[in-house]
Amino acid sequence: MIYIFCWFLQIHWPFRLKEGASRPPNRGDVLEFDMEGVWREMESLVKENLVRDTGVSNYTVKKLNKLIGFAQIMHSVCQVEMHPGWQNDKLLQACQQNDIHVTAYSPLGSSEGGRGLIHDQTVERVADKLNKSPATVLVKWALQRGTSVIPKSTHQNQIKQNIQVFDWEIPQADFQKRVLDGEELFVNKTEGPFRIMADLWDHDD
Repeated sequence: MIYIFCWFLQIHWPFRLKEGASRPPNRGDVLEFDMEGVWREMESLVKENLVRDTGVSNYTVKKLNKLIGFAQIMHSVCQVEMHPGWQNDKLLQACQQNDIHVTAYSPLGSSEGGRGLIHDQTVERVADKLNKSPATVLVKWALQRGTSVIPKSTHQNQIKQNIQVFDWEIPQADFQKRVLDGEELFVNKTEGPFRIMADLWDHDD
């Protein structure tokens, strides 16, 4: 008999793709999915001791509340985009109220399309003031809010900077721009479950 144990299982997106969809997907490949049915299957894996913890990613407050409404086993982690440019305050508060840990991805923004935060004037100004690198300031910002963080780098010096985040604090800057909105990948204005951005990200979030 073969036993398979998974430490953590996560729903990566709150929708599904057509079978055989390209990567990245075309807008017409994005479909709704049975959130409750999928979650029941994940709960059964926890009950069978095949999975220890479950989580979600890219959920909004509205979608999170929907899941909480029928979940018998509460998920432990919510992984979302979160950085000074997209603070996601309401989702962070909702997770804290329900004892759900938040993991912040894209803490440095994104260099694609000029949407990175490394060279943001405010970030650079704070970094100069504290004698830290902009990347270190951005990673520290996420940790200072009580979230874990997923920085990514292939450069040795940058990796070293990413762990120099202890024994000091920064003021929380108020940035308003956002890195990932999903419109190019997932919104289909003529058909599909997400015809406008408000459908995907829930405008009340």
